[in-house]
Amino acid sequence: MSHIWYRFDKKSIAIAMLIAMILPAIQFYQRLTIAARVDNRFWDSPFTLWMGVDNFSFSTVTYYLLVPLIAALPVATVVRRDLDNGFLTQLRIKGTLKVVLRSYLTWSFILGGLVVAVPLLINLISLALVYPSVFPDNLLNQNILVINRDTLLVSLYYNHPWLHSFLSLLVVFFWGGLFAMFTTTMSLLLKNRFLALSSGLLLQLFLMLIQEFGILKASIAPIDFIKQSASSNIDLVITLEVTLAIVIVILILWQRGVTRIVNS
Repeated sequence: MSHIWYRFDKKSIAIAMLIAMILPAIQFYQRLTIAARVDNRFWDSPFTLWMGVDNFSFSTVTYYLLVPLIAALPVATVVRRDLDNGFLTQLRIKGTLKVVLRSYLTWSFILGGLVVAVPLLINLISLALVYPSVFPDNLLNQNILVINRDTLLVSLYYNHPWLHSFLSLLVVFFWGGLFAMFTTTMSLLLKNRFLALSSGLLLQLFLMLIQEFGILKASIAPIDFIKQSASSNIDLVITLEVTLAIVIVILILWQRGVTRIVNS
């Protein structure tokens, strides 16, 4: 894995992180300007204002929509670059191709998860420096509508909001990693880098489109269930089923892509 790390453009990774920080920074600034003008009459806290709970601002909705694309920015298409420039062909001759490809996939998961989770963590901590970290109340904070239908483990949110928030960040990290892995696998199958880079976002939009038909009682779109509190109904079983299905799809596509490269 350490050898593959040196194949990555660290400047591009830093730029991807900075791009990912733009929307959380805008959302924090909006909350900061409101705090300067309006008294905290509803006992708002970072747990009721940060992006994981905020379902109303354009910055938040856009960020979670673009999570698949943001996660793919650091390194997800590097494997296609190395396919095109002949680097992987040399590794195939040396017999180390499969090991190196697994390293690409692992780094995609790690960096893809970090690039979407770290900006949200900074957003949460930044708000905690401005607002008092009082526990949310289901009566005082009913305006944000954090209830059982749109929030997993809702009792944990009201009793241990920090723990619930960090669990939400772990979910975002995990799904960011999954989207980056999906993009990496598509890079093995698609020669067009832009199409491969957009594949995770297209998957997100496809699941959102299916969701609009109302086939299931809860959302199957990651834009909903990777948030601490969603704007649609969510269900733990359906969330786990969708997650398992995406993992299986990634493994199948990855095996096809590796087989194609090894046998080409």
